[in-house]
Amino acid sequence: MDLRHIRYFVAACEEGSLTAAAARMNCTAPGVSQQMTALEGRLGTSLLTRTPKGVTPTAAGRRFYDRCLAVLKAVSEAEIELEDFKAGLCGSVSAGFAPGVAKAIVPQALARFTREFPRMDIEIASGTADSLVAATSSGALDFYVGQFATPQIGLSAIPIGRYPVALVSGSRRGLMPMKPVSLDSVAPLKLSIPSAANSLRPKIEDAIRSGEIVVERTISIDSLSAGLEFISQTDWSTILPYWICLKELGNERITVNPIAEPMLRVEVALIYPTQRPLSRPSQLLYEYFRQELQRTEEEWQRIMVNALSSD
Repeated sequence: MDLRHIRYFVAACEEGSLTAAAARMNCTAPGVSQQMTALEGRLGTSLLTRTPKGVTPTAAGRRFYDRCLAVLKAVSEAEIELEDFKAGLCGSVSAGFAPGVAKAIVPQALARFTREFPRMDIEIASGTADSLVAATSSGALDFYVGQFATPQIGLSAIPIGRYPVALVSGSRRGLMPMKPVSLDSVAPLKLSIPSAANSLRPKIEDAIRSGEIVVERTISIDSLSAGLEFISQTDWSTILPYWICLKELGNERITVNPIAEPMLRVEVALIYPTQRPLSRPSQLLYEYFRQELQRTEEEWQRIMVNALSSD
């Protein structure tokens, strides 16, 4: 058995298809099939259940998959350590961030990272949660930070935290800036809701169904910048994480109000391939992001305290 067998098997399990595994490994589907047959023959047991719709690991295959992940992780760690030893902290990092996080928090973390590590090549991606999770799963991204609602084979998810959100309204709505509000007190709302890929969407829809949020009309706008521009020109509102709200506090066309009731939170996680641990550069970029996230959360709390004390 060699690493090629292991990598092909892991790809087949994670992709659920020999054809997709072949595309991922840059080879042919018959080649992957032959390798899997040879592997099963060597081990003397069936590892994959083959159907017209694809493949799934058998009970033995699932246990073998877990062992394969440990092997690939150990190999990857050894390669990373050797690369760092030979070259110092250089190379490349590719990371994906949810759009709001990318706009409000990543630039500060990235500015520090590029100053301190001028030999690093960096690629930052932003987009829908589905596209960034897929890119992380395929290896195109080292890691992704954002919403992650559905567990996926081959990916590890580490919760980062649950963070406050606020009501963001056009100034013509007439609300007092930074005054905490219960959403039932400002009902009915003309509400712009996040796209279906956003982890806030089901929470908001549940609150609407339960009557905690009363709406007159709703609209869904995928683009964050387009949604904010729409809000600024109307008496509509939306619900956004605090880090986006911080950036809008100086916008005279928009009013930000912390939400007292119902209790809504946005959940953020670090997502990375289970078989490939974060490289040292990736770990540092992620750590700088975490530090900036903590700094902005503390800033939000200070602004809220000052707003309450001035009432």
